[in-house]
Amino acid sequence: MIPEVNIITKNVTQNAFFSSFEGKYNIMDNLDEKGDPVIYACPKTYTTEYVYVTVVLRGTLRLTIGNIDVEIKANDYLAVLPCMSVEVKESRCIFFAFLTRSHLMSDIYRRTDTTKKLHYHAFMFHHMRLSAEKVAQLLDCYLRIKHEHQKKDYPMKEIVLRAYQSAYITKLFSLVTDADRIEYMTDTRQYKFFRDFIKLLNQHHKRERSVQFYAEQMQISPKYLSTLIHSITNFTASQVIDQYVTYAIKQTLYNNNHNIKTTSAEYNFPSQSFFGRYFKRNTGMSPYEYLKQYNIKSINFSHNS
Repeated sequence: MIPEVNIITKNVTQNAFFSSFEGKYNIMDNLDEKGDPVIYACPKTYTTEYVYVTVVLRGTLRLTIGNIDVEIKANDYLAVLPCMSVEVKESRCIFFAFLTRSHLMSDIYRRTDTTKKLHYHAFMFHHMRLSAEKVAQLLDCYLRIKHEHQKKDYPMKEIVLRAYQSAYITKLFSLVTDADRIEYMTDTRQYKFFRDFIKLLNQHHKRERSVQFYAEQMQISPKYLSTLIHSITNFTASQVIDQYVTYAIKQTLYNNNHNIKTTSAEYNFPSQSFFGRYFKRNTGMSPYEYLKQYNIKSINFSHNS
């Protein structure tokens, strides 16, 4: 099991506002700082649980995502999906950001009918360059989330937070276009193979978990597949497959009414006990423990469990 680490913490910058709501939503900004305050370097961290969204208003935020160096400049938007490593380099900028657990973000996608706009849900990041007007609209949505965070807890607070984050995501999808997107390494052979690999995973992860299968589909050797996947993600192809499958299983357990036996069959495991061992090896929790804690019907909104 790969240890779970939040992508960014309040140590990124000493003077940033930082708030966490039951570990489900984390928001942060340094909007009150003057000039372009220093964002201190943070070591490479990794998460399978959070979607990280940030917007830079001024200055430059320097990151390494996977093995790709990225500079987020004024009016740029960045979304880092689960199963990506992020390293913060020392930077100077004004920013606002929020982190949301992946199953809650999937719920927002479903509720706002934006799932059809998403091609991949993990091992990806999206960098957009927006107009100042579009960024101002996103900032307005963020400040509504921040204002709600700062209120004392009340019985329906999580539902309200979900509504505000749904509004943020919906606003984002209504604003961005393909022309806003900044692409990385699209002309390299390795990155093309990586995108093809993730596309195949998206199509076949419920039935196939072997490196051999995906290598054959791509007409390359398993060794070469692992080498090129490692060059981008720092993980082997086998590790990426397991993380992608585990991430997908989490979404299934959260979003639908399937029991563990049905989910095991859906993902082509030879037995429910084998499924349980696989899931626990990759998450540290049994499917039952995860289902009890995170299934959509098990969430007690009144007590923010």
